[in-house]
Amino acid sequence: MVTRRTPLDPDAILRLLELGDYLLPYTIRAVCLLGVADALADGPKPVGELAAETGTHEESLDKTLGYLSSREIFTETEPGVFGQTAMSDLLRTDHPYSARKVFLSPVACTRGMEGLDHAIRTGEPAFDAVHGIPIWEYLSRHPEDGERFDGVMSGVTTMELMAILRATDWSRFGTVVDVGGGNGSLLANLLRRFKRMRGVLFDLPGVVANSDEVFAAAHVGDRVEVVGGSFRTDPIPEGGDAYVLKRILYSWSPEEAAGLLRRIRAAMKPDGSVFIVEAGRSDTGSTPMAKRLDMLMFTLSAGGTRSIDQQRALLDDAGFDLVEAVSTPVFPVIEARPR
Repeated sequence: MVTRRTPLDPDAILRLLELGDYLLPYTIRAVCLLGVADALADGPKPVGELAAETGTHEESLDKTLGYLSSREIFTETEPGVFGQTAMSDLLRTDHPYSARKVFLSPVACTRGMEGLDHAIRTGEPAFDAVHGIPIWEYLSRHPEDGERFDGVMSGVTTMELMAILRATDWSRFGTVVDVGGGNGSLLANLLRRFKRMRGVLFDLPGVVANSDEVFAAAHVGDRVEVVGGSFRTDPIPEGGDAYVLKRILYSWSPEEAAGLLRRIRAAMKPDGSVFIVEAGRSDTGSTPMAKRLDMLMFTLSAGGTRSIDQQRALLDDAGFDLVEAVSTPVFPVIEARPR
């Protein structure tokens, strides 16, 4: 019997190890917590100076930035001197499109990924298998993690806002209700741009607790009402001209999502609109971002992205007609109205 030898493919091995590098996201998280990108905002610095400024151990920081430079996050401009790249610049706190908070997700969420084998076998949430309770219950029991999670969600709001503004004429709405709107970042930005608009922020009491600061910073506090409650069990604020569901429905089963839409339909004005803003699947192939979010929501809550046809069916079940689905560089923005 002749045994065939499997050929060695060094490039495939190196590529696989690179893609499966558990170390990278946690190293990015560490430099975000330490403020390294902020310290390099004005240009490259020797590692000794950078260590003194960030309160870190020089040799350890050198190892860290050397590793991140090998992945094109930061750059070593000369031996022992580090500077920004386009990617590390996004980790600055004051960057207009800062992604820093995205890397500060609660460790409980990343630990939830340890249960993915269970999720793939059963279709049940990986998070629940690891922690024993659903993610939303966990976050309500652990307010600090809930605040970090909300920070992650708001971390991409600026990019989403640009897409949302281009998708429709928001000046036509008198009152906008942001359902599950977190700390109010999206609503504050809408109100800041449209001076005649009023807003209602609706989310769990612990989630909206710090929204006053967000609205005060945007100078819109006198035009917004903050309502603490669960959109699963508590009354939806009534009388809105537009209701926004940003990254909400793909966390829930079709039955739960349709139930929420029905409750919004009952609360809104007869000629109002509901907007669904979240990554979606395409019948001709999803974007890598949509596939990533599909897998992430599957991990955390057994949810996932939907195609436009699936969204249309969901809306139809809840008594809405899909009016428009506008493609944007971030997510599609769907507008629907009651039948």
